Amino acid sequence: MRKTLLSLLLTVLLLLPAAVLGEEMRGYVKGEGYQYVNLGEYPYEADGTVRPVLWRILGIGDGTALLHMENVIDVKQVIFETDPKVIEKHSFRRISTYAESDLFPWINSEMLDTLMGGDPLREALVSDPELGTLRPLTRDECLDPAYGFSRNPWGEEINAHPERQAVSTPYARSKGLYVESANGKSPWWCIAIKNPTDFKFGLVGFNGHISWGAYTNTKVAGLRLAVRLDLNRVRIVGGAGTRNDPWILACTDAGPAVTPAPEAPADAPVPDESVPESPLPAEPAETPVPEPASEGTALLSFIGDCSIGDGYRTIKSENSYHSVVDREGYAWPFSLVKEYLASDDLTIANLEVVLTEQNKHKDIMYPLRAAPDHVNILLEGSIEVVNTVNNHCMDYLRQGYLDSLAVLDEAGIARFGSVSYGMANGFDDLLVRDVNGIRFGFVGMTYPQSGDTPNLIKRIRKLKEENGCDIVIVSLHWGRETYLTQSAGQVTMAKQLIDGGADVIYGHHPHVLQPMLFYQGKPIMFSTGNFTFGTMSKVDPHTGIFRFTYRKSGDGAVLSGIEVVPCQTSGSGDYRPVVLTDETEIRKTFKILTVRNVPAKCENPPEYFLETGRIMFDENGMIIPEI
Repeated sequence: MRKTLLSLLLTVLLLLPAAVLGEEMRGYVKGEGYQYVNLGEYPYEADGTVRPVLWRILGIGDGTALLHMENVIDVKQVIFETDPKVIEKHSFRRISTYAESDLFPWINSEMLDTLMGGDPLREALVSDPELGTLRPLTRDECLDPAYGFSRNPWGEEINAHPERQAVSTPYARSKGLYVESANGKSPWWCIAIKNPTDFKFGLVGFNGHISWGAYTNTKVAGLRLAVRLDLNRVRIVGGAGTRNDPWILACTDAGPAVTPAPEAPADAPVPDESVPESPLPAEPAETPVPEPASEGTALLSFIGDCSIGDGYRTIKSENSYHSVVDREGYAWPFSLVKEYLASDDLTIANLEVVLTEQNKHKDIMYPLRAAPDHVNILLEGSIEVVNTVNNHCMDYLRQGYLDSLAVLDEAGIARFGSVSYGMANGFDDLLVRDVNGIRFGFVGMTYPQSGDTPNLIKRIRKLKEENGCDIVIVSLHWGRETYLTQSAGQVTMAKQLIDGGADVIYGHHPHVLQPMLFYQGKPIMFSTGNFTFGTMSKVDPHTGIFRFTYRKSGDGAVLSGIEVVPCQTSGSGDYRPVVLTDETEIRKTFKILTVRNVPAKCENPPEYFLETGRIMFDENGMIIPEI
């Protein structure tokens, strides 16, 4: 059995005389870099089949090794602005650090979870306070001759800088990553922000040159990332360190013990009115469920992003969410819409904050936290169900999320959400609720990618086939922030999920309303907007309460009516959504929920919706086009 420490072996290699070591050992151009390592697993094939990820060791220093992925393994949209006129005026979103980018939180939560899961080697990864654990190479690293890179960022020939060119995996290509026909390479993989005072993001072009811009190639950018490995925490247990036979690593005995998180079995049964691996929530005594209108019907209200807390920088300010609630009381945030939320059977919200007293948080611009007693805001507002997974659910790390779940459970607020589907250290929480003889199932995911669709469909079928749900609601934290329209990829995924059994797509994250379309009679709410949000800068304030009425029909249930109560958010110092009364603003709200160019096989709300805010359905659950 090979017990040689990776650090010792590589240090010996690096200390060899240059004549012995040879230039072929130094970087990308003339050879195979220092050596190769397999670390983590990630989808590789177009169908999502996973394989070990191959890394090239770029350099050694201070007891750590800088590893770089050999391939582009995934894609992500990093567009800050696509309108050329807006770009020309430099009025697009500016960022001053990589941590403010759209990539930073996703790479260091979902992507890292998918890559490493509960692997003990995850503890050997060194986190950088500015770049995170899993991150793009920096500009300086991409121009460092010590790693085999050219100092020249530009070049005209098709293969000007082969050391910066990359081949993508079938999985990345299946998600829309561009492939250059002239050389088969996949350009437009990301490197970090140009410098700490700039707003431009770096991309490696088709011939290996580096370009800078505030937007990408209008679609997606490739992810070929780096990590730094603590060599005192790992040992070699297999392989030869070559490309064809990379080293296999394990943790040393010297490092602190690593306890993998418990498995969350994909096939575990989902108890009614509860979530896996958590105690049965009791109904809140303070807010009794309203008397149902009649047996066999159920009224559900969907509202958008609810961040009932603050970022740590503003939590003590006079107009912070905490300060306002301290002055006005727990009932304040939902006080102007309480009559609607208390008169339904269930109100469902996206809870975009963690309820914790933890202070340790990710090094990001806006880690969101609420004091645990702010759960009373939900109780006072008659919020019975929350989606807990979004880009802020891990702001205060795993413990902050666990604290939040415990607070919700103790208060009797039902919850659902899959932090990392099928991963050993993740949460894969479904929810089943019975309302007046109709069984509802809930599943949620944040930043879903096309490769997640089969897993989501599996959860939908589990809820329907194993748990007997009549209606399944799929909650998706997705889309582009502040954009008033959905993407083509979202339309495709929504259709696939409905084909797979979903009855409602409940979207959030953009912080503004986006259209509500129908596919096979099933509603797709691409974004329900903000509702009450403690740290949001000024965005379009239109929002609404989406009220869905279902009735029992035979062995199942059908949608019988939708009503959108048009509302408007309030800003700093108030935070209360208010029902609109101005006819112009009401109609504008309804107009936002329609599209000019309707996607194939989809429907807009009917014309009368623009006047009434209501949609009627026939006995089969199909839209009545005219009234």
